[in-house]
Amino acid sequence: MAPVTDLDIPDRPGGWWHEYVCPTHGVELLPARDGGFPCGYGCVWQGEPYSGAWAVLAHQAAARSLRRLAVAARAGDREAADASVAGLTRYAKLYERLATGKHPDAQGWMLSGRLFQQALTEAIWGTSLAHAVQTLAGEVDHEQLKPAADLLRALREAARGAREVLVDRDDFRNNYTAWLNAAGASTSRALALLGEPDETAEWLTGRYGVAAHAAAAVHPDGWEWEGSSYYHVFVLRGYLLALRGCPSETVPDTLVPRLHDMIAVVAALSTDRGGTLPALHDTPYAGPRWDDELYELCLLSAQLPGAPSLRRLAEPLAARLRPDLEDNWRSAESRGWFGTAQPESAAAGQRSSLLFPDTGYAVLHGTSYQAVLDFGPHGGSHGHLDKLALYLYGPSAHWQPAYGVPPYAHPLRHGYYARTAAHPTLTVDGAEQRETTGRLRYWRDGVPTEVGAEADVYPGVRFERHLRADAELLVDLVRVEADRERELELHLRADVDVQVLQSATGPRSEWPGDSGLVGLHAATPGAVLSTGADLGPADDPQRSRPHLRWRARGRRVVFASVYSPGGAATGIRIDQAGDELIIQIGRKDGEPVRWRVPNGRERVRG
Repeated sequence: MAPVTDLDIPDRPGGWWHEYVCPTHGVELLPARDGGFPCGYGCVWQGEPYSGAWAVLAHQAAARSLRRLAVAARAGDREAADASVAGLTRYAKLYERLATGKHPDAQGWMLSGRLFQQALTEAIWGTSLAHAVQTLAGEVDHEQLKPAADLLRALREAARGAREVLVDRDDFRNNYTAWLNAAGASTSRALALLGEPDETAEWLTGRYGVAAHAAAAVHPDGWEWEGSSYYHVFVLRGYLLALRGCPSETVPDTLVPRLHDMIAVVAALSTDRGGTLPALHDTPYAGPRWDDELYELCLLSAQLPGAPSLRRLAEPLAARLRPDLEDNWRSAESRGWFGTAQPESAAAGQRSSLLFPDTGYAVLHGTSYQAVLDFGPHGGSHGHLDKLALYLYGPSAHWQPAYGVPPYAHPLRHGYYARTAAHPTLTVDGAEQRETTGRLRYWRDGVPTEVGAEADVYPGVRFERHLRADAELLVDLVRVEADRERELELHLRADVDVQVLQSATGPRSEWPGDSGLVGLHAATPGAVLSTGADLGPADDPQRSRPHLRWRARGRRVVFASVYSPGGAATGIRIDQAGDELIIQIGRKDGEPVRWRVPNGRERVRG
């Protein structure tokens, strides 16, 4: 066990971690080395803002290491106990000396912290320190933890003050609140274990506590209100971390079903074997830190009685993280999180398609594919201009994924990755979609599952998307009608080396990965499907990927595709009579598909 003196605890305040990104290449920088901050493409950056951003990451890593040392101490490792106490004492002195709240380089919109530019960053760090103390409380003499207790009281007051600022701004449902409450509850629980009055209830059931925040910030369908995969997981982790040591029967009655619903969202969205979530809206595309956060969520969720299983997500994550898990301290820490350890539940079998009507996602499952249609609200500051985008995944392949975003300080976040053409949806005259909410037109659950939605993203343009999903085939139809002749362009984005072939029967796309995905495409006359290189997903903008553009100039166009893993479809044809569309699909085995698409003016319910 490495002593805490080997940990990188910076002797300075933290900045904004999102600035730890290479301005040239758009990739997150590698760990600091020899006073420089290297990029994987060979750049080495010096000074601010990189040193402040790296300080955040180093402080957070040190806090997690103190949790790990505390877990080892609970298993009887006295050296680890001494190291953890020494690290907490060191942080208490550092906080007293440096936590002035003065951050001249902070941006004006930030909710200011004391040791960190952001109160959010400080709350995340403080939550980890509080959990280290909770673990140590039964293992070391409480006299040794007096400096840590002083630190925890200061962190609790900082969290309370920051939460009051959000409440005064009428911004209570902000995702920051989840972590301010986590810090307040975790520090209160730790201090109670050291013999002080227990103030945990204020942070869990008080007027602005966890239960109140979950009621305000989580939709009835279980999604955190922003509709971002990342912020959904972020808020849910904050809730679960706040509840450590609370027997499940003491968790507020209204909160337990809400937590179950939030976990069910993660279970529905995760890919079958890839250990990933679609990177909807402001979400990292991939990376070890995101994997670690997801894995922690899986472990904590497994301890909540009655929660849906996340084993489908946890098992591949554990395999990816195996070299970093070492003594599996996270599993050891999480056992009995709610008082009594829960038996591991088995992952669910065949997955059903699901509709999330409040957030506006339809998640469709076939035997070897998953599709996500985004038709809901914009999502506040974390929303993307991607209404009626269609994302496609295999069990492990990312065929047409959401590309995610780089760290927020990089201009590509808004300059490219949040823009319309970075998503598999429609642009008109090359313009950006406007921020809006689409409308669900129908949802027919069963075999097949059918869904249709529309969105007013361009003035004078009617834009609909319709999907039909069965075990083998996904039919995708886009209908556009404009008030005048316009450039209508449907974008297809990939994270595989898709090939497009043209034949007498129309375009065919071949998407490698898993068993392979074959797309057959048809459109009204004049539409042309072309391909070229473009930026790839946001974890590495230097990794180019095919960008397919399906263009038509006119007032009306219909784009129709059928996707089949393994190439089960043999042909696709559009039959149109007036306003009625019928899509004919041939298939290798089984009866042909004849789908009458709702005409856009009728209203049908599932």
